[in-house]
Amino acid sequence: MTSEADWREMAARAIEDIRAAPVQPYREGVPARRVVRVDGRRTGRPRPFGINVTRVGGRLYLCSSIRRRDWVRNLLAAGRCTIERDGPDGTDTDYSAVLVEGTEAAEVLATYLPQAGFEDPELPFAVDASIAEIAPHTTTTAVFRLAPR
Repeated sequence: MTSEADWREMAARAIEDIRAAPVQPYREGVPARRVVRVDGRRTGRPRPFGINVTRVGGRLYLCSSIRRRDWVRNLLAAGRCTIERDGPDGTDTDYSAVLVEGTEAAEVLATYLPQAGFEDPELPFAVDASIAEIAPHTTTTAVFRLAPR
């Protein structure tokens, strides 16, 4: 079992790797690795994390198979985040974040999960599940629609 310290070290390394790599442009339906910062719900300090951002229907989304993750709870509390090096000139970009459920969330998960590169054991359905199979679970998963601020 991985300890909390090991997990934090792996997360820090992932952030470093993303920051060191060239920024890949967003492509429809293809996850793009980014570093996202969201203010901590208790401390108010910016908390960076590495995550895939996926463009679906021309909009950007962040996904998690569960809502218990710290970044999800922080984003729910803050309602906004910053994506590093996301602007056309490589500057950071601020976004509002809205939790979505139902068909919209199911369509995003059905697009993202088969390409994510891993299968989260907390996921309550198969990565290749249909939208109809995913939709009932969108009240326990987290899908955030992002809009520039």
